[in-house]
Amino acid sequence: MPAPKPKALITRHETEAEKSQRESREAALRPERSLPMGAPARLTGHLVAEATWRRLMRTYGEIDGEIVTRLDMDLLVDYCMLIEQITEIDKMRSVAYAVWMTLAKKHGEYAATDENEAAVAMALKVVNAFDAIVKLDGRADRKRSLLLQLRQSLYMTPRARAGVAPAKKEEPEPPDELEMLLNEANDAIGHGK
Repeated sequence: MPAPKPKALITRHETEAEKSQRESREAALRPERSLPMGAPARLTGHLVAEATWRRLMRTYGEIDGEIVTRLDMDLLVDYCMLIEQITEIDKMRSVAYAVWMTLAKKHGEYAATDENEAAVAMALKVVNAFDAIVKLDGRADRKRSLLLQLRQSLYMTPRARAGVAPAKKEEPEPPDELEMLLNEANDAIGHGK
């Protein structure tokens, strides 16, 4: 059975008893201290993770409902660190790709000048550089997959939010003057009987 949604995200009609029961259950699980707006100490020195924390806290602060609490702090810290690690892997991949391109160009030069031994040695280096890129891609894919799971847990994906976000109340249309006159006429005719 899925975990119950926070009361701020409930869109169906509930009785007063259901509402008060839900509120008391939520209050029993709500920590006294809220999440800090500034990054926690565990993120100190991790610039990308600290910036991610601050962005998340601003975003969650804009939401009417309380989606995350202090109980989610470790999950949020892990999310922020994962964002930083993916950023680092992307930088490593860029460097590995540049090395691979340089080695491939050098291999082409050796092959064009019939320097077979140097071309073979360079080909091995090209293959090793390519393998490094593939390994970094694999690590990045696994981390992005984990990141998606965390995003779903933290209501950061459209699918996670589907059906839980309260619908915006539409402004009632002002009554039509002709309709008001007809209603008054109907009331006058009905009262005259």
